[in-house]
Amino acid sequence: MKTKLALLSLAGLFAAPTFAEIQINGFANLIGGMTLDDDEAVYGYDSDFTFNPASVFGLQVRGDVSDKLSATAQLVGRGSEDYDASFEWAYMTYALSSNSSISAGRVRLPLFKYSASLDVGYSYHWLTPPDSVYGVLINNMDGVRYDYTNYYGDWEYGFQVFGGRGENGDIDAEKLVGVSFEATRDWFSVRSIYAHTEFTSPNEDLTTLTDAISNFSAVVPTVTSLSNNFLLEEDSTGFFELALAIDKYDWFVGAEYTHINLKDAPIAADDAWYITAGMRFGKFTPHITYEHKESDANDVLEYLDDVPSTINTGDAVTDATWATLYQTFTAIAAAQDEDRSAVTAGLRYDVEPGFAVKGEVTWYTDEVNDANDATLLRVGVNYTF
Repeated sequence: MKTKLALLSLAGLFAAPTFAEIQINGFANLIGGMTLDDDEAVYGYDSDFTFNPASVFGLQVRGDVSDKLSATAQLVGRGSEDYDASFEWAYMTYALSSNSSISAGRVRLPLFKYSASLDVGYSYHWLTPPDSVYGVLINNMDGVRYDYTNYYGDWEYGFQVFGGRGENGDIDAEKLVGVSFEATRDWFSVRSIYAHTEFTSPNEDLTTLTDAISNFSAVVPTVTSLSNNFLLEEDSTGFFELALAIDKYDWFVGAEYTHINLKDAPIAADDAWYITAGMRFGKFTPHITYEHKESDANDVLEYLDDVPSTINTGDAVTDATWATLYQTFTAIAAAQDEDRSAVTAGLRYDVEPGFAVKGEVTWYTDEVNDANDATLLRVGVNYTF
């Protein structure tokens, strides 16, 4: 029913006779995979073959209202969400000049090199971009984005300035602002972005814990600060990205780095990056990618520095309750330790323009807990029209 309603809404949105031209494009990523052993699970896959975690089907419609004003909507159904279609993009764009425009509505956040085509698997050599870098919670926002492109000598460059609000279920990114810049010269390109938001993610279990430990504020005054640090409520969050790429057509190499830092939150700052390379032999593109992500639990453990691990009130039950709560918060902080990497080797075969077949094997390694190590096999097709 949700899919039918979304399709009816899409049809109604572009039914007005004032539209001089309507462009309809679509894409499909049918990706199946499984891990090799029964006790392995990674990226949403386990030992049972499934298409759900990464398969995506989408339809994009663009209508020209006038020579300067256009409307764009993108309807997407994801296997991870039972293929329930929803509008991920729905915005109006006004061309201020031949090289600048302003868009308002629900737009894609320009966080990464492949953000604009993130769901269109045909546009890159992988089945999906490296999860260590691209596995963020929010990729779209409701707001305004300004785009500018131009040339300087042999360089083509552009930047985007944006502001608004993003959400994903109960997760909110308020006061979201940022600027990105990209430049290309022949076979070389460079890109970077900085964004800032106030991040909120409700967690009933964590609220219950912070309420419990806050009851000790009369005995340990610094516990109030600890409680605030362990709640994700409008926490200041910074995001930085840098990408470099060399593409000589016969061969290519690229790298992308991100840094995410949440201030006064129970989530450690993380650094993630990948480097990828490949060669093109006619319709065949073999490639290999190494990705890495790490977070330091000490970023969160330091919130416990100002509170004692034990107290002595003279009441054994009270003292034991405090010790248990302290150990629980220590465990939550320690769980932020992350050090994982993956090597992916793959092959892309371009059957015809707009249609590619791909296969990949990924060796996933978790340095913190080797029980999470896994080998993932995936195959898929990418199609655009």
